[in-house]
Amino acid sequence: MGDFNVTRWGTEHSSSSLVTKAMNDLNHALHTAELEDLKGTGLVYTWCNMRNGAGAISKKLDRALGNWLWFNSMGDTYAHFHPPGISDHSPVTIHMRASQQYCGRPFKFLNFWAQSEHFLNVVSQEWAKVYSGSPLVVIHQKLKCLKGLLKEFCTRPDSKVVELRACLHQLQQDIHEGLGTSSSIEQERQLRLEVLNAARDEEAFFKQKSRIQWLKEGDSNTAFFHRVVKVRQSWNHLVRIKDDNDTWILAEADIAQTGVNHFSNILGTSGRIAGRVCNLFGYDKQIATEYKNSLGCPITAQEVKAAFWS
Repeated sequence: MGDFNVTRWGTEHSSSSLVTKAMNDLNHALHTAELEDLKGTGLVYTWCNMRNGAGAISKKLDRALGNWLWFNSMGDTYAHFHPPGISDHSPVTIHMRASQQYCGRPFKFLNFWAQSEHFLNVVSQEWAKVYSGSPLVVIHQKLKCLKGLLKEFCTRPDSKVVELRACLHQLQQDIHEGLGTSSSIEQERQLRLEVLNAARDEEAFFKQKSRIQWLKEGDSNTAFFHRVVKVRQSWNHLVRIKDDNDTWILAEADIAQTGVNHFSNILGTSGRIAGRVCNLFGYDKQIATEYKNSLGCPITAQEVKAAFWS
């Protein structure tokens, strides 16, 4: 934590987006040391040259960094950059927070499910079932039932890898000590295959969660992907929010309720929102009449099919 005397990215400079050799050297050093920025709040630029007009320059030179162990054990902490006062640098404080329980997210299809030998059969059998209702209701029912079946494949392959490896190690220990049976060798071979397949699914799982696409296929990068997920969780965590009265809300439950209240007050109101919509009709560029009419036409079965098959 402190003044690194150089920015990391072009967006951290108020008047220039050029990437210099010093910036590349800093990023290389941080990557080598496996350090990453903590989630930050407050001021974006942490240094200024204290000039006015065209000569004024602001940069983000001060940083708070953490390594893999920090994000794994204290990922809910964040750095707050304060106004500089009489200095040209902004002071920074680290805010320690109790570990927050991440809320469940909506269903997400995991790509490694498609590699299962049972995947196509499960989908085909569910899609062949007959449901009553409109086509949209039928599709909804099929997808809803299919969601539960897909979750049975495995939603946390990392846990499965740990379990299978423990079984394999125990079986190998028994064979080594002469406690195995005549079928132990075949069981070991089968367990080896299951561990390899589970490890492949584990890597694909973390790769999808981390959204890293540029690593070569076949490399075992599970630990790297897991670290990226931890850093992303720390950055995505909402530590505070400002309500409609410009008051900062810090408590976890109050943050969620503030968001609900904000959008509840917007939905269904009249006057302010309607006035903004009416102002849009004053623009010269408008949608042609034939396109306006097409927006109100009923959706055809061909359009629905084309959307699903696109």
